[in-house]
Amino acid sequence: MEPKTLFYIGITLGFIGGVILTLILVKIKSLFVSGEVKKLRHEKKGLEKRLMEKNRYIDEMMNHAERLAHNLGKGKPDKNESQ
Repeated sequence: MEPKTLFYIGITLGFIGGVILTLILVKIKSLFVSGEVKKLRHEKKGLEKRLMEKNRYIDEMMNHAERLAHNLGKGKPDKNESQ
């Protein structure tokens, strides 16, 4: 075989090998990234749940404070307050 032919075969095989190796590495990396995405998604859901619980608690406390202020303004004691 001529050296020129071997050179082109080498270039072609090198290119194909590089493409295949790149595809394999991208696939392996995507496996690890998808695990990280799942973990972050799960953490986000947990944080959203905690935020909703805190908002609900704050709403309850605000309603209680408004009820107390309303009753104090009228001069009536709250029936829950006497307990």
